[in-house]
Amino acid sequence: MPDPQHLVPELADIGAAPYRATGNRSVPRTTIGLIQLRAGQIVGNTYLTIMHTTSLRKAGESEERIAAVASWRDAPYFTGPERAALALLEAVIQPSAQGERVTNALYAEVRAH
Repeated sequence: MPDPQHLVPELADIGAAPYRATGNRSVPRTTIGLIQLRAGQIVGNTYLTIMHTTSLRKAGESEERIAAVASWRDAPYFTGPERAALALLEAVIQPSAQGERVTNALYAEVRAH
């Protein structure tokens, strides 16, 4: 399926939500692009992964940073705020064996940024 929006037109609104929520640029567009790319990778969606990779390239992101999103925890290319955003995304999207997805420590880290 080349473009899932043909079947679910609401996907465009869902994908645009982070941009609307941070319209004041409180979260840099690059950071939003990185978390959108990581989300596409986590859910195994090639369309989203390619779309956000292309967007990040057009925004001037380096190939190293784009390639390292999948392994961001041990990659030297990301800032503290970007790491916090990626950790939050993973906590929200992926199930947790402990039950609590966003721990108090993660919440505090994200809030600090």
